[in-house]
Amino acid sequence: MKKLMMMALMAVAASTAFAQDDLVKQASKIDNWEEAVKTITPALTNDATADKAKAYNTLVDITYKKFKKEDDVKTTNQIMKKNDAYDADGMIKAGVQSLKAAMECDKYDQLPNEKGKVKLRFRNSNSARMQAVRLAILNGAIEMSNDKKDQEALECFDLYLSSATSSLFEGKNLTNDPNRGIAAFYGGRSAVQLQDYAKATDMFKIGVQDTAKQIHDLSFEFLLYCMRLSQKTAADSAKYINDMKELYAQFPENEQVYGSLSDAYLAKGDNAEVVRLADDFLAKNPQAGLPHVYKAYLLMNDKKYDESIAEFDKVPETAAAYLQCVFNRAVCKYNKAADFNEQNSDMRTGRMTPENEAAYKEMLHKAQLDFEKAQQLDPDQMTVKWGYLLKNVYIATGQQEKADAIM
Repeated sequence: MKKLMMMALMAVAASTAFAQDDLVKQASKIDNWEEAVKTITPALTNDATADKAKAYNTLVDITYKKFKKEDDVKTTNQIMKKNDAYDADGMIKAGVQSLKAAMECDKYDQLPNEKGKVKLRFRNSNSARMQAVRLAILNGAIEMSNDKKDQEALECFDLYLSSATSSLFEGKNLTNDPNRGIAAFYGGRSAVQLQDYAKATDMFKIGVQDTAKQIHDLSFEFLLYCMRLSQKTAADSAKYINDMKELYAQFPENEQVYGSLSDAYLAKGDNAEVVRLADDFLAKNPQAGLPHVYKAYLLMNDKKYDESIAEFDKVPETAAAYLQCVFNRAVCKYNKAADFNEQNSDMRTGRMTPENEAAYKEMLHKAQLDFEKAQQLDPDQMTVKWGYLLKNVYIATGQQEKADAIM
């Protein structure tokens, strides 16, 4: 009885395997590619399918045939300046399925056969024909991105990037592909539109590796933006600092990374680390101005005005924050004069000695020069509000006419 049951089970297994293999054969004979895909799909996931590599390769053949048909029309149009109709969406859809199938085929193709040996049957042909498919997927993804089809675009960009490390392309070194940075940047941008900041961050980390300055710089801007948005909890903030430290170690000359890490330390209240980082950045980039800005502000907040002024003096006029530096240097000089006035005025009369009065006015004159510089750079006070303090300087130094001219 047991023997009969075993024979029956073996017969069922054999018939199931035959049925699955028959699906593969049927699919290869169906003209409509989408119907063919539906027919073969059960065989791809069924353990009874005897030759999974062959089954997936059949799927590659089916989908690649559709891709190639449409791609040929598109290429002919471009070469011959024609405008024949072709199924652009179908081409990309089939290309995506074809590439995924080819990579899955390669996984099974690497498994040892019944003799325990590995004999790659499909890699060479699939690897060769998938090169054109990958490029078409990238171009299609860019078009989707421009048309605001961000979900579809992201899937294509992600596939383009992830396929570069597939065993299917072993020996091709596709990670050095000059289009890799472009795919990562556009893919990251689509991920941002979908508010998938984790995926966007991963993509922009690839984009910043690009040697093309525009892609590199834009990827950096978006990367830092996405990383900042990730800070929702204390744990997130700690991770952000660690991620920024990794970026800084990778790009020690990048001022954006340096500034973002400094801002993170400031937000944490770790002023000592801000100073340490500023000194480290200056050691590597002696001509940098931004570290002097951070040091100057910290010294200013500690009312160490002379030291703060010395740091502001080191900020070049080409620096993005130069206007703010000029204004805050003026404030330091103004506050220094105010402190001098308070310390040296007679408590009863409020007057100073002639010598101290002259020194006080000289300090105010130095502040005046910087306030007037800020006035020249920002006459409408759109960025810094120099008017009130400059008017006070004019009044204190007897320049009433100039004081009255400030509204």
